[in-house]
Amino acid sequence: MEWGGEYSLDSSNLDCLLNVVPGELEFQQILSDLDEKIKKNSSSIEQCLKDLRSEVNEICTDEILQSTTDCLQWLNNCGFSSVRPYSTHHGELMKFLRTLQSLLKNEQNQEEMILHFLLDLASQCGVSFPCTPSGTSFELTSSLHAIEDDSTMDVKSLWDDVRLHLRRFLVNRLQSQEGTNTNALQQQVEFKTQCIQQLFFLYPESEVLTKYQSMQNKLLDLLQNCILSSCGETNFDKVVHGYQSSVPTLCSMIKEDLYVLSGTIDPSSSLKFINETYLDTITEEMTVLLERLCELQFKENALHMVKANKISKKHRGTVHAVG
Repeated sequence: MEWGGEYSLDSSNLDCLLNVVPGELEFQQILSDLDEKIKKNSSSIEQCLKDLRSEVNEICTDEILQSTTDCLQWLNNCGFSSVRPYSTHHGELMKFLRTLQSLLKNEQNQEEMILHFLLDLASQCGVSFPCTPSGTSFELTSSLHAIEDDSTMDVKSLWDDVRLHLRRFLVNRLQSQEGTNTNALQQQVEFKTQCIQQLFFLYPESEVLTKYQSMQNKLLDLLQNCILSSCGETNFDKVVHGYQSSVPTLCSMIKEDLYVLSGTIDPSSSLKFINETYLDTITEEMTVLLERLCELQFKENALHMVKANKISKKHRGTVHAVG
């Protein structure tokens, strides 16, 4: 069988292929260039290490460090010993937190500015803020957001009070965003991701996810109530049609949360959240609904059978009377 066209391997094609491969002299030149570059890099590294030893010996007045290993060990010990947590004076800390509390209580629209300020303190200045559990219910009620006014509050209570203001602000933003369908998916994802990350700064991840899950469950309840109010719970075909019409909305919710959570937590936790919040909840709700429909259908069939038996007995009685 002959190979035609571009697949033919004649002597001219083979010569072209061999001409592309470097010869022995070219290989030697390449290796020589590599050796030269390696030597230059080595000498440059040696010079940098000498300069480092010289600078370290100028700083370290206790002893003369001879080797590079000694210099690196000294720098390592110096770095760890110099990084020590700085504790703010209790009075200054109380004053700082009371100032934040006063701004949040007496000035409008200061929450976002204070949030960014605290995040900058944490990321740029290394200030560590407590991220402990709230210790109170996270339910979205008016009593939850009632702010205490006590001049004798300690640092923890003041910080909890500040967190409470900021949490209310972030939760309200999340809730208001849920009601808008005009924003593009990417904008909604970025907005919700930022809110949840800021909540992670204030409270433990597990607590935030639990309460965010509660918010999403309430939306699912509203969706199911809309389905059942439009089709009822007794007609199987109408119920199926109602759930079919809700699938796009449900998929949008799952898709949005999957994007949001993938930018804030690990993939396994994201999938666990989606399963527990949406898939498990919907499965449970549909199971209960189908059981109810089957029970109603069974009762209806039993009622039809009773009526049919009565009609049959009445008909037989009429026939006997005529006979």
